[in-house]
Amino acid sequence: LTLTRADPAAWPPLAVIHINHQLNPRAQLWASHVEALCAAWSIPCTIKNVEVSDIALYGVEAAARLQRYDAFAETVGAHELLLQAHHRDDQIETLLLRLLRGSGLAGLRSIPVSRPLGQAWLLRPWLDRSRAEIIDYAQAQGLQWIEDDSNADARYDRNFLRQRVLPLLAERWPAYRDTLSRVVTQSGEAEALVQEIAAMDWQALDDGGEGLAIAGLQALSPLRQRQVLRFWLRRQQLPTPSRAQLESVVGILAAAVDAEPCVGWPGVEVRRFHSRLYAMAPLPPIATDFDLPWSPPLTTLHLPAGYGSLQAVAAVGAGLRTDRRYHVRNRRGGERCHPAAREHSQSLKKLLQEAGLAPWWRERVPLIYCDDELAAVGDLWICRGFAAAPQTPGWQPRWQRPPVA
Repeated sequence: LTLTRADPAAWPPLAVIHINHQLNPRAQLWASHVEALCAAWSIPCTIKNVEVSDIALYGVEAAARLQRYDAFAETVGAHELLLQAHHRDDQIETLLLRLLRGSGLAGLRSIPVSRPLGQAWLLRPWLDRSRAEIIDYAQAQGLQWIEDDSNADARYDRNFLRQRVLPLLAERWPAYRDTLSRVVTQSGEAEALVQEIAAMDWQALDDGGEGLAIAGLQALSPLRQRQVLRFWLRRQQLPTPSRAQLESVVGILAAAVDAEPCVGWPGVEVRRFHSRLYAMAPLPPIATDFDLPWSPPLTTLHLPAGYGSLQAVAAVGAGLRTDRRYHVRNRRGGERCHPAAREHSQSLKKLLQEAGLAPWWRERVPLIYCDDELAAVGDLWICRGFAAAPQTPGWQPRWQRPPVA
């Protein structure tokens, strides 16, 4: 899409969104300035007030950024574009900050020109323009703007770079912006190649089941193991691990087959079970005892956090009998199940182990009761006495678990 002054009728509808972090005493004045400009130009304007939290955890700048982009994602709709005015100087500052923090190739790509934003897209069309060029244009057009006075505060890393470090670089290396812009471009190309190889490795490992087969991972070099693991986690939109966390994940590939190790960091748990590796958001603690009425197949029964949901589909000669009333409970220990197709009952613990159900799901499998008798175990077994007879209507349970990579 190319937008030019020559054909303004081709432009999509324009609107403005301003995020008020409420951190600066003048923040409300800035919001009023934006509203006044938009009113003068007949442009719809949305002001979003956010309260910046987790400052102790992330620092002011990072915490404000997280809140800002969450607000953008909530506001900008599907098939819309959010344009931001980041420029080449922002790009260079970001590159240097990430170098000083030890970022890898993905970080050295610095600020991307475009990326998904919720259901929309974020574009930064001025990344090849300098701050000086933009200021010259604004002055030539007689535009008015407000300078954020916090930009003068050298306690913030970016301001320290901008005020003290970059002027020294410019004295010694006047063309440093062009040089470092090439680093950004080359890092982006190198990272794209790494991702291309990781995608091919992941496709070779993907056998359609949950998780990743450990044997396939172990056949890769350590370097490719790390890259495909990063790719796998990113694909599931899970937070990226640090190098130390990633090494811990690689370490559990060699765990004993009967071990059940777990490596976690904020927002992620990576577990090994038998011959596969699984990744998921941390599961909530096991719920206190619950007992919920269930009326299949008309409704989806949403279970407590971490247990998923339960549905039923109409069937003939399969599933639960339709002439009974059911309720759903959690495991409480000591249950026995007599699967309709087996001769004898067994402890539920033994049946779940035999079925190869992962330990974290064994604890959370919903149990379907009729009065005080166990009628079904999730969608795994229908108990004897509760199975629909041949050629008669039935309700086939479907247990939808929380997503696991």
